[in-house]
Amino acid sequence: MRVPRPQPWGLWLLLVLLPRTLRADGHRSLQYRLTAVSSPARGTPAFWATGWLGPQQYLRYNSLRGQAEPFGAWIWESQLPWYWEKETTDLRGKQALFLEALAALAALQKEPPSMRLKARPAGPGLSVLTCSAFSFYPPELQLRFLRNGLAVGAGDSNFGPNGDGSFHAWSSLTVRSGDEHHYRCVAQHAGLPQPLAVGLDPPATSLVPVVGIVVGLLLLLAAAAGAAVLWWRMRRGLPAPWILLRGDDLGALLSTGPAKDADS
Repeated sequence: MRVPRPQPWGLWLLLVLLPRTLRADGHRSLQYRLTAVSSPARGTPAFWATGWLGPQQYLRYNSLRGQAEPFGAWIWESQLPWYWEKETTDLRGKQALFLEALAALAALQKEPPSMRLKARPAGPGLSVLTCSAFSFYPPELQLRFLRNGLAVGAGDSNFGPNGDGSFHAWSSLTVRSGDEHHYRCVAQHAGLPQPLAVGLDPPATSLVPVVGIVVGLLLLLAAAAGAAVLWWRMRRGLPAPWILLRGDDLGALLSTGPAKDADS
């Protein structure tokens, strides 16, 4: 469809309809605010624009509708179809430019994922392996499982954005219990120089055996020290430290001469 050539009086009419757009220096301001996002949520636009005459918005546009439209009190201005068609053509061009520039800039930013593979019980004789990828960009990522080096599929997976602009993903696979350590998870991403493979996290080490070993060593050292003290005292004819002696017994033990026969 051919867009009619805009007439000067039409734009002049659009500018004078809002006297409050007049600034102190006698000029009126016309502004556009353009926004583009690299990975919009489902059902939201990748590009949108608003037009402002002074403090009041008069135009709106987004990539979902692809049409410049009057906004607020300016809705009745649709009586100037050539103007809105011109705005639509201009904003479609800016939309393409912004999205191309954003894609080029995003391609320069590559954040590789950090990976983790964990297992949990899933029922009698079964376990679920979950492979998780964190904080990666761009969002394109492939996760797959290997068993002893052979591909076994991707499993059930999910994907989502983080609040800082990066992304996260996970994939899960049900396997036989006791077979978990035969599996590895492999990630392919633009931020990785080569595919990254991770194995199952080692089980958490319990502190109970460690504490038992330490206590056992301490008891053994204490017993050895006690035996050494007892041996040292016995070598010198001294009583064991835990034996309570009376004065007469102590004198008899300390006697240096041989015992005499009571009848002699």
